[in-house]
Amino acid sequence: MAEIYSYLLVMFALIFGVSLAFRSHYVNKYKNRYFICAVLVNIGILIGEIGTYIGEHGNLRYIHIIANILTYSLAPLLPYCIVLMNRKCWKRNEKIAMIPAVVVILIALTTQYTGLLFYVDKANQYSRGPFFLISLAVCMLYFLMLTITSFREYRDADFSEKAYLFAILLLAVGGVFLQVILPQVLSMWTTTGISLLLYYTFVLESTNKYDVLTGVHNRRAFDSHKTNLCLGKDYELIVFDINGLKPVNDNMGHEKGDKLIMGVAGVLAKSFYGIGKIYRIGGDEFCVICEERNEAKINAALLEMEQNIRRANKNSKDQIVLSVSYGMEIHRADDERNYHEIFNAADEKMYRMKQAFYTKQGTFIKRETLM
Repeated sequence: MAEIYSYLLVMFALIFGVSLAFRSHYVNKYKNRYFICAVLVNIGILIGEIGTYIGEHGNLRYIHIIANILTYSLAPLLPYCIVLMNRKCWKRNEKIAMIPAVVVILIALTTQYTGLLFYVDKANQYSRGPFFLISLAVCMLYFLMLTITSFREYRDADFSEKAYLFAILLLAVGGVFLQVILPQVLSMWTTTGISLLLYYTFVLESTNKYDVLTGVHNRRAFDSHKTNLCLGKDYELIVFDINGLKPVNDNMGHEKGDKLIMGVAGVLAKSFYGIGKIYRIGGDEFCVICEERNEAKINAALLEMEQNIRRANKNSKDQIVLSVSYGMEIHRADDERNYHEIFNAADEKMYRMKQAFYTKQGTFIKRETLM
């Protein structure tokens, strides 16, 4: 009975987590959606575990069978749903990645006839099948994908944040392995449920530093970082502004405008990975701060950015066109200018590039619209 109480307690916590997700307006809608899906799947698994306990100890063979089928069918979907919370890292491959889960589900639905995953005999005795480890391997594959995508999603996080994230993932995987090694210790889905809630808590906390729409650092994180940029320190600052966002919003709708913003953010994140931190500092404005004195790398990143923009526009199925203007300013250790002067110098260069862009199109822009 202790196992049932622990399952019910975790289910209550998960239901509380779902209610929190429905009320949250700060977490990206995709993260919220797939968190809710993961919670519902986890609750389904816990219901299956309770049914398994009742079926086994109450000598109810058919309940025992159905409950095990439910648990095995939902098991690979849980880590897969959590992986989808980081879908922007690999959304083009999400349908392919679902194939192992679909295979396990099909095997689970027929396993009472084939005995591949498990078998419950006429005496109501449960036994693992020869494909049990394959089912476990699929779950571990998704946990591995979750680890990779999570650290890609939060690659600019501080060391303490990455350590916390690693501990959450380790708790989930540790609970799975403990139950595999010691079947009498029912730790797999309770620890996974706890890890899921902790993961969502981490995502909620990250909203203080990350922009909800794009996933890059937000203005709050930017203001915190810029206070550390002082005299006697080398850094390079690049200010970006999206070209043509207002016409897209006016003529095609704000949903397309958001897609344009996300596209530019994705290009910047890909181009400046490992070189500088990316911030969204306004509706259509971004800033990259590079604290490593390496102009060659930064120039290469800018060139890669332009190539990535051309590639994205070539492959785009929408009518929106990615385009940015930018300005860069360098601060050396012996430079007496403060941060605001460096930023204004970069912003002025960006404005001149933007003005040239619109002049070429025969459009006049006012300076104040860029501030």
